[in-house]
Amino acid sequence: MTKNQLIGLFLKILTWRLKIWPPDQAPVKLLPGKFTLSHEVPLVPKSLVVAYQRVFKEATYWAENWSEEDVLTKLQREVFSPDSFLVTMEGDLETPIAGFAWGEILAPTNLGERIAKALQKKPAEFDGLIDMLLRFRITKLVYADEFAIVARFRNGIQPVRGLLQPWLEWAWLENQVFSCLFWTTPASPIYKLGLYMGFEPIFWIKDGNKDLVFIFNPDFRPLLKICQNLDTRKIARLMTMTEKVLSHKKN
Repeated sequence: MTKNQLIGLFLKILTWRLKIWPPDQAPVKLLPGKFTLSHEVPLVPKSLVVAYQRVFKEATYWAENWSEEDVLTKLQREVFSPDSFLVTMEGDLETPIAGFAWGEILAPTNLGERIAKALQKKPAEFDGLIDMLLRFRITKLVYADEFAIVARFRNGIQPVRGLLQPWLEWAWLENQVFSCLFWTTPASPIYKLGLYMGFEPIFWIKDGNKDLVFIFNPDFRPLLKICQNLDTRKIARLMTMTEKVLSHKKN
């Protein structure tokens, strides 16, 4: 058993008595109006484009400059159907949208073309990723194209929980999909956080001088239980415990 599989088992055991609730009945609720889930976005808010440009420019491990046109094209390509989702986090007057996540529920066999367009590569370069997912006997998963928070709004667990919980609830409660995949760079804080939350790196690829890693959670329901039932203090304690498990397995 790998260290990441051990974390997954640990979270399942820890949460087996907890319940998955309808969003409005969850013991721990998100702040009303702070996080918004939508599907099919015909008109992209200017503030979302600005947030995207800012996040990927200010992070030294990305250092990317996106034009408004390119961000709009990407959003309109990736958030266009009832099977897609967009979650935004409210910021302040200066930064109306301070965080965002978007993606789609799809079959593994449809991933290659989608990812290839985003990374400007050939779909065949992701055959190994698709083969790996098919070995897990995955027929559908929720794939997150983007998950990001403007730097000055990264305060503790709450922003991450708020951008994650709505689309996990939607994927499971409305679509009975419980597997999740996204990609990032190992230099990003979301990579380590993903490992602490039960995700496992399953595929690596180069994008210029960057290493990109796809991390997969075959069953995110324990994570959803944690989001709905535990307050931020308990989640922080839990992340510390899983970090220690990972560190112990490395030694």
